[in-house]
Amino acid sequence: MHPHAPRHAALLVLPLLLSACGWFGPTHTARNLDNRLRQRLASDIASGNAALQPIPDGARVTLLSPSSFPVDEQALDDQRRDVRASVIEGLLDPSLMRIQLTDTSALPAYQRDLRVSNMARYFQVNGLDSTLQPAPMQQTAPPGAPPGLLIDVTLQCPPNRGGAGYSDGKSKPICD
Repeated sequence: MHPHAPRHAALLVLPLLLSACGWFGPTHTARNLDNRLRQRLASDIASGNAALQPIPDGARVTLLSPSSFPVDEQALDDQRRDVRASVIEGLLDPSLMRIQLTDTSALPAYQRDLRVSNMARYFQVNGLDSTLQPAPMQQTAPPGAPPGLLIDVTLQCPPNRGGAGYSDGKSKPICD
């Protein structure tokens, strides 16, 4: 064996490991979120009821329908199809996410407020109230986003604490 072989191997492996870092961590988790949402919302995207945009630290879902998205018995008991359920099914661990709701549609202000309130209530009823953040002051659609009810999902990746699993009985979610 050549005496410098381990050094040469390390020099070859190091660039490979550094390039692989982009496939893991927050960037990888954001891609997972985007892929899950794209899969769950496929029929709504195809029918023009929703749009999905990746953003650097998460994903933006825009609900394009002028519906008021009521929180009624039929919606909560899955008695009718609801795009909000598809959004929730596409999300990741709630402890990794922060969600902001904004309505940038052309509806009157009271209807936009009602839609945001109904959407927030739907998230709360489904156990996601800890993820909801105050709405941004901006009430216009960001560049590239169609007007509608915006659901901005941003990832909040905790520092890697070492170890994995549930050794202390509590979940340790990480951005993989």
